[in-house]
Order: sequence, then structure tokens, then C-alpha cells
Amino acid sequence: MKIGIPRGLGIYEYPILFVNFFKYLGIEVVMSDKSNNKILKDGIDNSLIESCLASKIFIGHVANLVKRSKEEKIDYIFIPRLCTFENNQTICVKFFAIYDICKNIFNAKFLTLNLDYEKNKTELNAFLKLGKKLGKSKPQVIKAYLKARKMQKIYDKKKYIEQTEKILLNDKKLKVLIVAHPYVLYDEILGKRIIKILEDNNVELIYANINSLTMQNPKIFKWIRTKDSEYINISKSIFWKSSRNILNGVGTNINNVDGIIYISVFPCGTDSLVNELTIRKTKNIPSLNLVLDEQDADVGINTRIESFIDILEMNKNKNMRISG
Repeated sequence: MKIGIPRGLGIYEYPILFVNFFKYLGIEVVMSDKSNNKILKDGIDNSLIESCLASKIFIGHVANLVKRSKEEKIDYIFIPRLCTFENNQTICVKFFAIYDICKNIFNAKFLTLNLDYEKNKTELNAFLKLGKKLGKSKPQVIKAYLKARKMQKIYDKKKYIEQTEKILLNDKKLKVLIVAHPYVLYDEILGKRIIKILEDNNVELIYANINSLTMQNPKIFKWIRTKDSEYINISKSIFWKSSRNILNGVGTNINNVDGIIYISVFPCGTDSLVNELTIRKTKNIPSLNLVLDEQDADVGINTRIESFIDILEMNKNKNMRISG
């Protein structure tokens, strides 16, 4: 059996868990191509104009797999349906609906996983049901799930340690906190082009989405001064899981960086609220708010980022003269 996985949305939230679950069940995984202009165009052509850019790109990735499915003999295209989580946390409604949207757009076989704690569809139960659809026994599914979950935790731990080492490193490079959802941050035509501009300008990047909430068990890092509830200092009422996670990263790292860059996509309602709220609550640090849409040109983004870097360098030099 061969399963296709689109590079977007929930897949970036759990980059190791889903892929390894299938592999441990002996199922071949095929990823969609990396985001490119063709995928973007296909996503736009198959989406409502009101859809956010991230969901348009996701639909473009699904279109990519649909076109490849006959030639590469892909049996199913996997689209997880992520709804509610522990502690009354939820997620953007596009994660609820994207599976059904794609089923109505494309003539292909789809496979889903329903994660919805409000309806007792916990992570383990969701994977058990998914495994049953694939014709696997309960012991096989549990074993594959536990191994895949362990690999995801190892991945998260590695990322967390690498980032902490960068924070603790006392060098002269500018440190900038990147505030973005993983499906925006790691996409080739969204966040990755911004990351490249910053790295080309010798900026050390700290990612808000990698923090103690991501780790789920920060007690194993007692030597790191961090909390799992820093987001409360910005807002006590944010219930979106991903937003709460990156806000925790802002609260934890705000004193470790020279500036903050917010990256979101148009017209994301969640980020338009959360990012504006965060900017107002963190006035003591320079920030740049980048809202990307399908018409964005690299020249304009380059100019804004380079101007922001100039401001950060002036601030840092000024502070060094004062402290010296």
C-alpha cells in the first residue's frame, strides 16, 4: 500500500508522527512536491477567494498528489482532521473542514484521522480507528503509534535543545524571534524565503513555536529557566492550541532577542487578532508584522526586512555604547 501526504497545515504540526506511523505499519509514504508556483496556482484555482493562503497552498499540494496518484499508484491521500485537544484547546476551523473540502473538490481516495477530544476521539483512539481502516490489528497499530510518538518526542527534544543553545550563546549576532505557525514558517514559498533573507543577513533566528509547551514535559530541562504558561502574560483567554504555543514562545524569549518578526497569511482571522494583541503587549521591543498573500513580491519583503535589520543594529549599537 502507498499513501500520499500533502505538505501543509496539520502535517507541519506533527512532521514525524504521521509519516512514521505509516512506515512502522509497513506502508510506503509519498510526500507531495515542495511548494512552488504551480502548486500555488493549482491551490488558488481550486479554492474560494476568501480562503487563507495557507489552505490554498494545501489544496495545491493535494492537487499535486492527485495528478501523481495514477502514475505512482498512490492508494490514498491522507488528510488529518484536527478539531479539539486536551484542556479545552481547539484549532482553526480550516483544520476541521479541509478533509471534506478536498473530498468534494477532487476525484480521489482519501483517508483521515479524527482527533477530537470533545467527542472522546483522543490521539490513541484516533490512530486505532485509522489503523483498523488500513486492515491492521490492534497490537500492530498500538506498537506503530507508540514508536511514532516516541520519534516525534525525540525530534521535539532535539529542536528544543538546539534552540536553547542558540539562546544561551553570547555572541554579537542579532537575535530575532520568528512568530509563525509551522505550516507558514516551514513552507518553501511562505516562511522559508523570509528565513533565507534573515540568514543571508547574518541574523540568529529563534522560533516561537519551539518552546516548553511543544516539549510537553519541560521538567527534563530543569537547567533551562522557562515556564509552560508564559502565554498567560499576553492573554488568559487564548484557546487556540497553536496560538497558545507560539505566544508561550514569545513570553519565554522576549528578553533573549533584539526584535520580533510576525509572519502570517492573508486573511487569517486568528493571527489578525493574536498578532495585533501580542504587538500591543510587547511595545518595548521592535517588531515587524508581515502578512503574506498570493500577490507578494520578494523585492518588497526584502526591503522591509533589511530596513528592520538596520533598526535593530542601530538599537544594539546604541545600547552597547550606553552600557560601555
